[in-house]
Amino acid sequence: MTDTSDDLSQGEAENVGLVSDYLKRESWRFRWEKRLTNVTVALVITFYIALLGFVFLGNIRVTVGMWYFFTSVKPHSTGDIPIIVALSTVPTLLLIALLRYFHHRPKPEQDDAQAPLPISVEAAKEIIKATTDAMKAP
Repeated sequence: MTDTSDDLSQGEAENVGLVSDYLKRESWRFRWEKRLTNVTVALVITFYIALLGFVFLGNIRVTVGMWYFFTSVKPHSTGDIPIIVALSTVPTLLLIALLRYFHHRPKPEQDDAQAPLPISVEAAKEIIKATTDAMKAP
């Protein structure tokens, strides 16, 4: 590039407006996806910490008085099962939704003619071309 400005579309594109709009849209999408990922991961961590706290600390009872200090632990009851299931299901569903979003989001279109081929494919093409040329020569 000959231009040293921060705008990538200046001086290199035929239609600067279209390229600039595309770059702005892609940068907005990148920032939005980054925020979405951060919020989702924060929610997942919050739910898992709440789950660990409920399972391990939820049934510990502490009684403190002037001259005494008692702790007791009671087992989880059947009424605790829906809470445990909810605290473990919600973050799992959030992660699944995030992964599905990134899997099914529209990907930038690539022109097949300009897409770089792996070196092994290019080497195979050269070998096939050389062998067919050698067969035609005699």
